[in-house]
Amino acid sequence: MSNRTSQTRQAPRKKTGKLIAIILLLLVVFGATGVFSFNYFIGQMLEPVGNGELVYVEIEQGAIISEVAELLAENNLIRDTFAFEMLAKKDKTAHQIQSGYYAFSPAESAQQILDRLITGDVADATVTIPEGRNISEFAKIFEEKNICDADAFIEESKKVAEYQKEYSFLSSIPLTEKEGIRRTLEGYLFPDTYTFSPNTDPAKVVTAMLDRFEEVYDQKLLKQTKEMDKTVDEIVIMASIVELETKFVEDKANAASVFYNRIAENMPLQSDITVDYARGEKTPVLTTEQTKFASPYNTYINTGLPFGPICSFGETSLEAALNPAKTSYLYFVADMDSGKIYFNETYDEHLEDVQRYMGD
Repeated sequence: MSNRTSQTRQAPRKKTGKLIAIILLLLVVFGATGVFSFNYFIGQMLEPVGNGELVYVEIEQGAIISEVAELLAENNLIRDTFAFEMLAKKDKTAHQIQSGYYAFSPAESAQQILDRLITGDVADATVTIPEGRNISEFAKIFEEKNICDADAFIEESKKVAEYQKEYSFLSSIPLTEKEGIRRTLEGYLFPDTYTFSPNTDPAKVVTAMLDRFEEVYDQKLLKQTKEMDKTVDEIVIMASIVELETKFVEDKANAASVFYNRIAENMPLQSDITVDYARGEKTPVLTTEQTKFASPYNTYINTGLPFGPICSFGETSLEAALNPAKTSYLYFVADMDSGKIYFNETYDEHLEDVQRYMGD
C-alpha cells in the first residue's frame, strides 16, 4: 500500500522537555525580561516537523494528553511533548481529544494536529463493495483504500472451518477438496458500504461482511430455504450465478427458473460465467475449447450447480434464487447490446434468438 508508515523512518527527535525546564528556571532567575524569548521558543516548538509521507497513529480510548504527545513525538509528528501539552492545556482542549485512527502529515503544525484530534478527523475509509464482485476483486479494492493487504485478505477468506464455528449459516459449505480445489468464503461476504480504519486486521473486515450477510439472510429466509429442501450453500451458489447472468431485476426470477428447470431435467447449466470464474478471466463469448476447461466450477462439463459461488450477490438476486418464477423455460440468451434477456422453452426457439441477438 502506498501510504504506509515507512519502516526506515529516521529516529524520533529528542524531546526538549529538559531544555524547557532549564529555561523556566532561568526565567525565575532573570524575571519577566525573558518571557518574550520563552514564548518565541515555545512557538518554534509548535512548528511543523518537516515533510514526509502520511503517518498513521491510533489514539486509544481514554488516552491522556501526555500519552498522546508522547505518541506523536515518537512518530516524528511534533517537535516537543511539553510544548504540545502546554498548547492543549492553554486552549483547555486536553480533555476533548477523540480516539481513533488518524493519518497525520509531518508538514502539519502542532495546532493543526491538535485541531484534528479535537474534531475527530480520523482516517477511516468508507468503501463500497459492488454486487457481482468476487473475493479477489474485493482484495484489490481494500488494498487500494489502504484498509488491508490484498493477499492477507484472500488468505483470511480461506479460513472457512474457523468461521463455521461462529456463523451457523456457513455450515453447509463443504470442507473437502474437489479436484484439488478448496472452498473459501466466496459468496458469503456481503457487498455493501463499509467504514474501516487503515491497516485493519483482515479478520475484522471479513467479520463485518459476514455480519452483514447474516442480517440479510435472516431467520425468515433460513426458514424458507429449509422449506424449499435446499441448503444455504445451494441458494448462495444459485444467487451468485443469477447475479452475473442478469443485468435487469425483472429478468432474475426467470433466469433462476431456467437453472432450476435444467437441474430438474439433469441438463448442464451451461453458464458461461461459471467457466469465466474457473478460468480466472472474463470473456464476452466462450469458444468451444474454453467450454471444456477442466474445473468443478465449469457447468458445461458438469451437471448441477458448480462447486461453489462465483461472486457476492445483491438482495434482488437472493430473492430470485429463493423465489424463482414458475416457468417451463430451459434456455435464454442476452442481447449483446442492451443486456436484456430473452427466454425460450425449446432449443429451436433458442437458436432463433441466438441468431437475432448475438448473430454469428
